[in-house]
Amino acid sequence: MNGTRPEVRPKALVRVSLLTLGIIVGSFLLTAAGKAFIVVALAMLVCLIFYVLDLGGYRPKPSRWAGLPVMVIGIVTIFPANIGSHSLWLTAFGETLHCQVISIQEHPSRRGSTTYSNELRCGDRQVHYTPTSSHSAQEPGTEMDVVVDRTGVVPVLEPDKVGLGHSLMLLLAVLMNAVLIFCVARLPIREPVPQGLLNE
Repeated sequence: MNGTRPEVRPKALVRVSLLTLGIIVGSFLLTAAGKAFIVVALAMLVCLIFYVLDLGGYRPKPSRWAGLPVMVIGIVTIFPANIGSHSLWLTAFGETLHCQVISIQEHPSRRGSTTYSNELRCGDRQVHYTPTSSHSAQEPGTEMDVVVDRTGVVPVLEPDKVGLGHSLMLLLAVLMNAVLIFCVARLPIREPVPQGLLNE
């Protein structure tokens, strides 16, 4: 086998980078969009589709191995980008409040299991709290701390969801995509040795 690098296509790489940014921004906005959730999810899906098509088809046909890894990394990016961007945002714009649970609400669902949320009294403020996956709603009278966004963009999170470890997950999402883009754009194209040379 011998190898040459794929032709560099700057416009395609810029487009893929912008699509990556779209996926990451969409991940941040998913839980912050409220009623616009469907719009954000559709926009992110469009970014993901074009990301897979553009980066997966970047290499010439004899060496188009990138489609599946690109799809996997594109989908996986959503989760660390969501966790990391929310943690980073609340590190910059959040404040920790000590609160008391004043009520618990039940949210039945026809499509899944019933979920629960709390109304909290935090000093002179009332805050709505929906637990994340590793936490549960609390009984009235319970005292707890929550991190609240002063700008009102990001939903309330628990203190253990905000910190350097969680914020670094955003960097992980960026690095995963940067490494993949570099590999797709720079790894040599392996071409078969001509049949005549194999027989010698």
